[in-house]
Amino acid sequence: MKLHERLSNLTPEQRALFEQRLKEKGLAERVLPQEPTLIPDAVLKHVAGQGKSPRAADRPRRTDKGMEFSLFFFSGDGSAAGEGKYDLLLDSARYADQNGFRAIWTPERHFEDFGGLYPNPSVVSAALAVTTEKMQLRAGSVALPLHHPIRFVEEWSVVDNLSRGRVAVSFATGWHPADFVLAPERTREYYDNRKDNMIENIKLIRRLWSGEPHTITDFEGTEHVVKILPRPLQPELEIWVAISNNVETFIKAGEVGAHVLTGMVNQPPDDLEQKIQLYRKARAENGYDPDTGKVTVMLHTCVGESNDEIKGLVREPLKDYLKTFIKQQKNIMEGYGHFSEADQDTVVSYAFDKYFEESALFGTPDKCGQLVRDLIDVGVDEVACLVDFGITNENVLDSLQHLTVLKDRFHGRS
Repeated sequence: MKLHERLSNLTPEQRALFEQRLKEKGLAERVLPQEPTLIPDAVLKHVAGQGKSPRAADRPRRTDKGMEFSLFFFSGDGSAAGEGKYDLLLDSARYADQNGFRAIWTPERHFEDFGGLYPNPSVVSAALAVTTEKMQLRAGSVALPLHHPIRFVEEWSVVDNLSRGRVAVSFATGWHPADFVLAPERTREYYDNRKDNMIENIKLIRRLWSGEPHTITDFEGTEHVVKILPRPLQPELEIWVAISNNVETFIKAGEVGAHVLTGMVNQPPDDLEQKIQLYRKARAENGYDPDTGKVTVMLHTCVGESNDEIKGLVREPLKDYLKTFIKQQKNIMEGYGHFSEADQDTVVSYAFDKYFEESALFGTPDKCGQLVRDLIDVGVDEVACLVDFGITNENVLDSLQHLTVLKDRFHGRS
């Protein structure tokens, strides 16, 4: 039996002990396979990304271009008992507001398996509106097909007034069928076409936000002309579109003049650069200034004084986070065949190492600065720092101080 086949038959505990003994003898790199060879490449790429592509030799360094930094909240355990569930969010928001961060993002996530702490970003943003003064308050993201556009504009107009004109929103299509029980009138056809429906509703939301009247029909067939109250303070709502890696959605975002919120999974820098170029081209072709479109990349973030210290700190929380991701992608993963617990642990361990080195702001400001510079080079305008992936509140708040050092190195450039 080959070595990798024997390793696949070990329990995670047995494999960890075996690897530790090999490391103690200095044999790990020579004996252990460097990649989980029994796992299909498609699965590894789906969970861990395509891998880091080298910086294109002909790509100019944009040394004078700055980078904005914002905070991104996404996880959170809504099932935890007791008080203080939102302490980390509120403490981080106050710190970010006082230390020059551009914005704070809160998501829309429903039900126990998928979050639970942030079911409605407008409600959370209303609280942030009265505890902060300067930074933008953003939804990251509203699953627009679950909402009536009129109701959406009403809610966010309230928050815009409470914040004195500081709201912005990223829209997403929604992806999990369970979420659509919240909009039972949505048909399967609507679900299948939710991307196009989202784009059309973005156009309507812009008209409603500007104060344009809109005609609705009640259940008796009577038409009513309505306007949104209260009137928002901002004449226009700043809008992002959340995109995983679909090039067509990059183009659609450009066509409607929206910004882009994306990540690094399955998007090495060269691929991301090409999509950004297509996005800006689409903006130009549809009458929007290509240079004012913002591309925001979400990255897991924990910055500190030592790379090894940070790696040890984030290892288990991020691996747990990746396991949750695999659980959410169950249908996709099953398409590649059966995966045992050991298989999943192998994928997660492999993904963690790649994330730490290539696709996250993990480590010292110097290490993280290399990734920030690469993102600047490919045309990214902002990094949304996801901080609540399982490390302690104290660790997050400590990391924010080191993250501020990194931010200040890139903030304020031309």
